[in-house]
Amino acid sequence: MTNEVLNLLCCRLQRKLGLAAPDEETLRLLEDALQAAEGELLLYLNRPGLPPGAEGKLVELAALFYRKDTAEYPGLKSAAYSEGDVSQNVTYLSAQDYEAATADLLRSLAHWRRRAT
Repeated sequence: MTNEVLNLLCCRLQRKLGLAAPDEETLRLLEDALQAAEGELLLYLNRPGLPPGAEGKLVELAALFYRKDTAEYPGLKSAAYSEGDVSQNVTYLSAQDYEAATADLLRSLAHWRRRAT
């Protein structure tokens, strides 16, 4: 991926994650997530480059990687609260939830996948 494409996708990833003004360390983590996502997609697709139109999926996968790697908690899955006799229930995403989301995203790209010969 060229630096120009990396910068463009990094801006898209920042918007997707709701990061208005990330610091230098966060920018490096975003770039790492994009490069890891690109490697994962290329390996899955068995191609030397991404097909046109796959950039959105690359950003989605990078967002998953970033959230998994940087969250204090793996991610909020659900939360409930009630006031009568105070009750609270919070469930966080597990590593398996992230793996399932990654597998679902990769399956959505199966039509671009080249089979090894």
